[in-house]
Amino acid sequence: MSVSPLSAESNPSAALPTLNSMSLFFNPYPFIIKSIEDSKSQFAYRDLLSIDIVLIVVHFVLLIQATITLGLKLFFLVRNDQRSKIWLWRKHHLIDQPIPYLVPNANFVIEPLQIAGCIFFELFGIIIYMVIENPELGMSFPGLHASCLFWFAVSFVPGFIGFWLSGWSAFYVLFLSPTHDAGAIRRPQRIIHHPIFMNTMCIGIPVLMSCFFATIGILMTMKHKRVGDTFEAVMVKLEELSNSWKPNNPQTAEDNQSLMNMMESLLSEGSGIFDLLQLMAIGWATIAMFIIMFYIGTTVSVGKVTKRTMAIASGKTTLMKISSKYLLPKTKDVISESRDDLDSKDETAYSQTAPELSPAFRNSVSSNSIQRNLFFIRISCGLMIIALGFNFCTSLIVVVKIRSLLIETYWQVTLSSLIAVTCVLLSLSLLIQSLMHIRH
Repeated sequence: MSVSPLSAESNPSAALPTLNSMSLFFNPYPFIIKSIEDSKSQFAYRDLLSIDIVLIVVHFVLLIQATITLGLKLFFLVRNDQRSKIWLWRKHHLIDQPIPYLVPNANFVIEPLQIAGCIFFELFGIIIYMVIENPELGMSFPGLHASCLFWFAVSFVPGFIGFWLSGWSAFYVLFLSPTHDAGAIRRPQRIIHHPIFMNTMCIGIPVLMSCFFATIGILMTMKHKRVGDTFEAVMVKLEELSNSWKPNNPQTAEDNQSLMNMMESLLSEGSGIFDLLQLMAIGWATIAMFIIMFYIGTTVSVGKVTKRTMAIASGKTTLMKISSKYLLPKTKDVISESRDDLDSKDETAYSQTAPELSPAFRNSVSSNSIQRNLFFIRISCGLMIIALGFNFCTSLIVVVKIRSLLIETYWQVTLSSLIAVTCVLLSLSLLIQSLMHIRH
């Protein structure tokens, strides 16, 4: 396979003496133009177009599914008069903490983030499709063509944020549940358990991720725009040199030097895009490892708690003995109750023993529903582990083969396939999590 003369490995300055010698006797510029036009056809590989169409269709279906799932959640909650469960963030107060914990509602942040991720991929795929089908469109609207890199850079962010908030929500289920005895509550609190620190971690990580990938996307878009403008200038320059060529023209050497300078600028901007893509891929791999390990760890812990809940619901075990005097979770709706009122209550109201489960209470707990949710949690975690492997493969290809992706069709198809499969797995994982919360 021929390599484009404008590939990142070529050195225009090294070819300048040869070009000067050749241009004294015959017109080499039409051959350069033809070589560039031939190399452009490699960018419009037809199998890449097929993969892109599949990606568009898959994410459109997932977009519809996420929208329907969110609509069903809202419909069932409103119909069952459970509007109080419709919230994105909630303040969780402890009686010994003046600052509340900000708890995300994984049940309702998943679908909007999934919808956003699907839309980003749709924009990326549609722009690629239009440019491949009609290359002149990319030339006519260079800003539109360049924006595909921005959508590509931010396309994984909603999924990462969804996993992070889901894992954090699962962590809060363990951390804020009254599972410690009164003696444990009296122990000095670690700095990492302070509400300010934990709230900063919960919200700060998604903000940093969004800023990081959005910045990379903006920089790549700007560089892509400059590459397009410089490429057009190079082609115009070649046309001018081809039309005005004369043998033994003393101006030829100066014109060739100007042409080489433009090509070097073109390659420099293109190399900058490659570097940013490599940085983006490293960010993908690093964040995916950190977030998914955190998510899996907290989800496994919640799975263990769920099993214990099933045992409690079936009457096989009793609730842990706790003292509500030292730990009293309060929601936003009951914050108005003063501590004086709490202290004035009779001490016997805070029983040290767990009450016996009444038959009515046992019958109100659906063991099948708990088992169903636990099954969905395991399937979701399994999909995320597989997606993590595909994400690492995608990142590795981008880092190692970034400078060959534009000219080697094999790696184009491989990378596109990995991205499509990874996106499907991530979206399906979020979708399965959302199905847990649909009342049936």
